[in-house]
Amino acid sequence: MHGIINIYKPCGMSSNYVLTILKKSLNIKKLGHLGTLDPLACGVLPVMVNKGTKLFDFYLNKSKVYRAIFTFGIETDTLDSEGKIINKNNNIPNETQINETIKKFIGKINQIPPIFSAKKINGQTAYNLARNGENIELKPKEVEIFDFKLIKQINKNSFLFEIKCSSGTYIRSIARDLAKALNTCAFMSALIRLESGEFNIFSATYVKELTKENFNDKIIELGNLLIDREKLDLNSSYYKALSNGVKIDIDHKNKDNLVIFCNNELIGLGNIVDKKLTIKTNLQIKN
Repeated sequence: MHGIINIYKPCGMSSNYVLTILKKSLNIKKLGHLGTLDPLACGVLPVMVNKGTKLFDFYLNKSKVYRAIFTFGIETDTLDSEGKIINKNNNIPNETQINETIKKFIGKINQIPPIFSAKKINGQTAYNLARNGENIELKPKEVEIFDFKLIKQINKNSFLFEIKCSSGTYIRSIARDLAKALNTCAFMSALIRLESGEFNIFSATYVKELTKENFNDKIIELGNLLIDREKLDLNSSYYKALSNGVKIDIDHKNKDNLVIFCNNELIGLGNIVDKKLTIKTNLQIKN
């Protein structure tokens, strides 16, 4: 089977370990996930299966929706509950102060990733360098916050937020930066991803509940993933050429990423330039 499965990742499990479980239990050769969730986080983790991995670029840069708890008055080196405490103070903001300040974060902002992250520095991950005690300076990256709202106060120090943001945004960094704007410190004490692009938590399957018996019912196949894209269905005379990756002449305007069918079979994504069709992403399933 080829496509995407919407997985619910539990807390305490790495995103890569989810792939390991699926490979072993379902005997799948090729898998990839759409955006890492830290081990302490839970929620939506779409997993691309076999030729579904060829659609990685189409699904990676999608918006995400999270609910997160920020605990004020304490900062850790990892910016989450797994780190060492590096700062404390007694300045705990109230709901009015928070609501006024989060407005400043909506829109495009420059964000410095946590030093304990998977960012690469000269070929090495930042968290490995940080664990070895090396000084790390990560460059800021532009991200976008589409919505940022305070849901409720949990206790004296902790508040629940909902954040809709662009791919690549670090919620831990938002906790750090929001606290700084409020003249205090904070860390992210809990995180759940509610949505990743078009995939949401309500349709997600718990990783350990996915079996060989229900696998076919859970996977979203390639044709259904591309159902909203512009399609071009060609007759059987083009089949051999398309299957072999040969450019074909076609009377059609220039267009990128057309979903190409031939003989009612999905061939892949193609580009038309100067009335020449080229298959750029081959999705044909060979028996």
